[in-house]
Amino acid sequence: MLIEIPNSIRKLKQKYIDILYSKYKGEEVFKNMSVYDADMFYEERKVETIGIWMSGGADSSLLAYLLAKKIKDEKLDVKIQPLTVRRTRPNNPIYAGVVIDFIEEELNITMKDHIIYYPDKENNYQIEIKEFWDRDDENFSLDKFQVLYSGITRNPPADDITIPKNKERTRDEEAERPLVSENGIRYYMNPFFDINKKGLAKLYEEYGMLNKLFPLTYSCEGSIKDTNGHTKHCQKCWWCQERFWAFGRYV
Repeated sequence: MLIEIPNSIRKLKQKYIDILYSKYKGEEVFKNMSVYDADMFYEERKVETIGIWMSGGADSSLLAYLLAKKIKDEKLDVKIQPLTVRRTRPNNPIYAGVVIDFIEEELNITMKDHIIYYPDKENNYQIEIKEFWDRDDENFSLDKFQVLYSGITRNPPADDITIPKNKERTRDEEAERPLVSENGIRYYMNPFFDINKKGLAKLYEEYGMLNKLFPLTYSCEGSIKDTNGHTKHCQKCWWCQERFWAFGRYV
């Protein structure tokens, strides 16, 4: 798989971004960008830092490794900013941290300090969706990174009867999900959107990470009891089923 890191991106000049954010919040910013639709308001911004959402799961962990490997192999002057949201599963930052340590040691590369966000665990909407949007809004507006990566993969094929469907239809094969998405302020790259977990397993094998990185990852939404305090896979939840479906094992 070809993992790309652009040299530069086309972005609204910072002074106009600052004006928009001084007047509007959230999605209102993008609804009012039309006043700056001429080329004169934009510039080519050098990519110096890339962000990546890391959950400690198999998807984002491999993507972080491949990005770091590309930076090292090609001697790119680019830093990686890892980001994690502590969700209803409090283990996310812990497993993500373990993966970051492994990548840094394996490739002799240093990432930027791991940023962890702690939204209200009682607010399911904030912790599952809105916290990511809010932090994207903040980080892109401040130019903390120029490109943000996500390791989300596709669902298993709908006609595969060996695994039940999950609740996220936006990950289905027929869903329209661009590998690159940008609007003049935010710039997203989603290289795994067009492969499912079995495709990911092949990449783990191809890069020799099946027995090194994969066992460090954690893909489970099981209860504290079923996971022994989030220290093992419950082997019951859909995410565990998908993991076994793709890899034939949990660790």
